[in-house]
Amino acid sequence: MSHDDKPRVLMIDDDPDFQMIVRAWLADRYEHIALSGGEDLLEQLSGLEPDLVILDVQMPGPDGFRLCRRIRGDARFVDLPVVFLTGCKEDEAFIKNLDVCGTAFLTKPVERKRLLALLGELVPSSKDSRGA
Repeated sequence: MSHDDKPRVLMIDDDPDFQMIVRAWLADRYEHIALSGGEDLLEQLSGLEPDLVILDVQMPGPDGFRLCRRIRGDARFVDLPVVFLTGCKEDEAFIKNLDVCGTAFLTKPVERKRLLALLGELVPSSKDSRGA
């Protein structure tokens, strides 16, 4: 994709403070785009062309699982990595993540190092790639 030299991470989470923390964590390696909800998600995905999506599970409006189903239901985004990053710790939530074809599931609080390692596996940043 033709963004600058950083992969683009779209994060959908209704907690602005958490969005700011993650933005700071990712700033060095990734372009972080924050949305507080996903009502028009498919249209936004087309315009933003993210390399990875981070979804919260519990949000007003469509929850993260519904949003992931929408993403997976669109052939353009079937291979887009979707990471659930949520305060929801129940086993049912993890199982539902598998059911909607989420790529990975992390619970809050999450450590910066763990999140960056996961993103590095799913979408290597320009700083992580061997050619850069």
